[in-house]
Amino acid sequence: MKKYILPAVVLLMLLNTKGRAQEFTLPIFPDTQVEVDLHMDMLYSQMDWIVNNKKKENIPFAVHMGDIVNYNNNIHWDRASLAFERLDQAAIPYALANGNHDNAAVGEFSGSAAPGNTRINVRDTEKYNRYFPTSRYRNIRGVFEKGRNENAFHTFLASGMNWLVINLEFCPRKTAVLWADSVTKAHPFYNTIVITHFYLTPKGTINPTNAGYGALSPQEMYDLFIKKNKNILLVLSGHVTESSFLVSTGDNGNKIYQILQDY
Repeated sequence: MKKYILPAVVLLMLLNTKGRAQEFTLPIFPDTQVEVDLHMDMLYSQMDWIVNNKKKENIPFAVHMGDIVNYNNNIHWDRASLAFERLDQAAIPYALANGNHDNAAVGEFSGSAAPGNTRINVRDTEKYNRYFPTSRYRNIRGVFEKGRNENAFHTFLASGMNWLVINLEFCPRKTAVLWADSVTKAHPFYNTIVITHFYLTPKGTINPTNAGYGALSPQEMYDLFIKKNKNILLVLSGHVTESSFLVSTGDNGNKIYQILQDY
């Protein structure tokens, strides 16, 4: 479906506790940096579709894969904030991954790396947290660091089942991944969705690098956290301008569906 009409969606159909299959739709925003920069009409159209189809498509929650903005400046954050106000007003909860364009790693008016130490800059998420504070997330249940939402968890109910969404920072620090592991283990009966900006390659493999300025690579994150938890169902990511899909088997025999979308 054309992007100016609809964000990507995942149609989930699982057996609920009564043994009946029920569908719901999870809208997924791939990197919206170009829309925020040049085509706000497209982003507003996507928001409006979600709002207008909330009941028809059974939409309980929405997620963003990161690179919400193109440049880490107030102009772009103002635009992104206004767009998401449409979901706020419709009482549709969401979670946002923090991409490399959503922090000080990228310049305020350039796509190039900002001056200074990029490994340090990538953790400077002041604007991301100012425009999307904890109070803005309807279903947020906890964060890794007080006052910072780039590592957070949310819950929602759909198809008669409990769902857990964990958003993790760009190439996350080991401490953040261990925190996510503890959150997942504390919710053993929640179907779990992990969202993070950088994870799959265009070829549908888990990326073995940390992009040169992150902390853990996606492969390290998978080995340390993803594959060890039997309730992790989905891992969603963006960053590279492609789409790909991978199904892995976790240590407990569970299937883990991993999707890259950025177009």
